Amino acid sequence: MQTTIDQVGGLRRRVEITVSYDELLPHFERAYGDVQQNLQLEGFRKGKVPLDIIKARYGEQIERDALGDVASEAFRTAAREHALDVVGTPVLVEMNRTAERGARFVIECEVMPEITLVPYETIEVVKPIRTISESDIDEELYNLQLRSARLEPAEQITDSMYVVKLAFAPIDPQTGAPLVGGKEQEFFLDDERMDPLLRTELINLRVGDSFLYRTEHAADEHSDQPHEHAYHVTVREIKKVVLPTLDEEFISTLTGGRLSSEEQLRQDIGRSLQEYWEKEVAEYLRERVVDALVEAHDFEVPEGLVRAMAEEFADSALERNKEDKRLRQIPREQLVEYFLPQAEQAARWQLIADTILRTENIELGQERLQALAERYGVDVPQLQMALEQNPGLRNRLLTDALFDFLLSRVRVVERPYEELTDAAEGEG
Repeated sequence: MQTTIDQVGGLRRRVEITVSYDELLPHFERAYGDVQQNLQLEGFRKGKVPLDIIKARYGEQIERDALGDVASEAFRTAAREHALDVVGTPVLVEMNRTAERGARFVIECEVMPEITLVPYETIEVVKPIRTISESDIDEELYNLQLRSARLEPAEQITDSMYVVKLAFAPIDPQTGAPLVGGKEQEFFLDDERMDPLLRTELINLRVGDSFLYRTEHAADEHSDQPHEHAYHVTVREIKKVVLPTLDEEFISTLTGGRLSSEEQLRQDIGRSLQEYWEKEVAEYLRERVVDALVEAHDFEVPEGLVRAMAEEFADSALERNKEDKRLRQIPREQLVEYFLPQAEQAARWQLIADTILRTENIELGQERLQALAERYGVDVPQLQMALEQNPGLRNRLLTDALFDFLLSRVRVVERPYEELTDAAEGEG
């Protein structure tokens, strides 16, 4: 077998393979034998048709079909011998017989890029630091009470602890009179998302009271010009929000009997908030490490890998949003194109991560397996069996090992969370 490999641009390779007739012969004989076993012709029992008859009638087609398998096997051999790190599916672009009855194949493929890892210590990520405050606990405690609050009918709004039903009638811009129709909406006045101007207008009003309410909209809000909407608003219904008392009965019911005092509940909330924050920060750090490493490594990403990932993203989006009719009206090819930039970044990170795992020999060693087995309450053989049966679990644990390695080597700079949020608001 003779092989010639040419670079045809970037990561693409053109592999030309010539195979002699003597090398083809075993493949042909095997193909003839497979056909003979299943062929049935008039005058012959199944499997008993002579080979010379098979060759005379079907030889050309059988040998042509066998050449496809020969091409695949020859390419695998060539890739192994020439250390081609192939990514994606190779494409057979030419296949023909030679004058000497051998065969010539031309196959194009993409290969993995060569990635030179930057020193880990040159990568810097910022870790936000935050201590759960009493006001954080107060807010969560209020939310817990709010979820168990009861509503009582009321005649007048005296503060923000009310749920109100309002009727909005659009104002005719020509006459200034309310139009017939409109819509009713319900609001909780203490909701931080509520328009503060509307909240202010409602204070001290009673059922049946009305007022004029105007809203201003920027040019990009359902119009290409700045505009204003005016409504005649009528209070239809008022309900007082009554929070439960933080007594022993409420706290015991809320916690399933675990806690009984407000102080215990506050401590429990503080621990939960801190655990939640630490999980959020851990995920945030991983994202920042990925972003920093992707930015630090400039290399060509195989088009086939990017395309395959974009198709996966598109199919996943369609699967998650089965009821979204507008999404399903978008041609799949257009959806794939939309996901190409995201797929390019994901593919770039995958290649970097694989390079680090291979270069640093990061694996699920005995020490890590022992620690994981203790965490899950199983023995190491049970865990190893679970990893063999569940590749997804193995990949997740290997990813954890990768980030443990990276976060122990990149520069992690701690900064107060409030300082980072203030800076972000300033930039905005």
